[in-house]
Amino acid sequence: MTTAPASSVASAAPATGLGAFLTQILSDRDRFFSEVVEGEGLRGKLVHALWTLIGLSALYGAAAGAYASPAQSVSAAIKLPLLFLGTLAICFPGFFVIQVLVGSRLRLSQVLALVLGALSLSAILLAAVVPITLFFLLTGANYHFLMLLHVLIVLGAGLLGMAALHDGLAFACEKRGVYPKNAMTIMKVWAVLFAFVGIQMGWNLQPFVGDRGRPFQLFRHNEGNFYTAVVYSVGRIMHGEGTAPTLPPVTPGPAVGNPPDLRTPSLIDSGGARSR
Repeated sequence: MTTAPASSVASAAPATGLGAFLTQILSDRDRFFSEVVEGEGLRGKLVHALWTLIGLSALYGAAAGAYASPAQSVSAAIKLPLLFLGTLAICFPGFFVIQVLVGSRLRLSQVLALVLGALSLSAILLAAVVPITLFFLLTGANYHFLMLLHVLIVLGAGLLGMAALHDGLAFACEKRGVYPKNAMTIMKVWAVLFAFVGIQMGWNLQPFVGDRGRPFQLFRHNEGNFYTAVVYSVGRIMHGEGTAPTLPPVTPGPAVGNPPDLRTPSLIDSGGARSR
């Protein structure tokens, strides 16, 4: 008679440890959401989510930067976690204040645990596709292809993380009644804002992959913006990476100096854009 209650209490106790956290995020998110909403083990969840986000996003950054050089690999391993954490630092305060104003009864630590848990899921997904990125790196994929591949992977992982956050807030709304239904729309708008801020921050932190044809630079300020760079990189892939634009002949004269640099900026962290 004494063993059954003990096992019941053990099963009801909040899971602890990094392994338990990863298991919940991957396959038992309902329990993770339930424990966060009930305020169980919040400190441990925050710590595990933060280190998972930093460690696994750094791993993916190192794999992406390995295309150019060891220095670029180390640089990208530092900058990719900064990209996630910097975007969170910019977007989270406004999101939390708005949630309070519309009637959310979740505390700051609870909302932060949900958001960090979602971002840690994105980092886990990034780490899971590192072998794919290394395969294309080792099989000779060109710079512009790798750029687009990394952009799609990071955006996809971010979208899945935001979907997990939506599920968590929906759980808090429907199962516990501590989150208002009208705030779900605000969450969706915030997710879009989070994406735009992240894209702009990624543009400012470039390069991540780096260009083998250029010396290592910690930061590179490019002309144009992320969206024109994507269009440019797609065009380079379609027409060949080494294809240069056809220019009319120029007849030098007394007032003609060196021809202008007509190169177009490359993707978000490109080394193919002109540096200032």
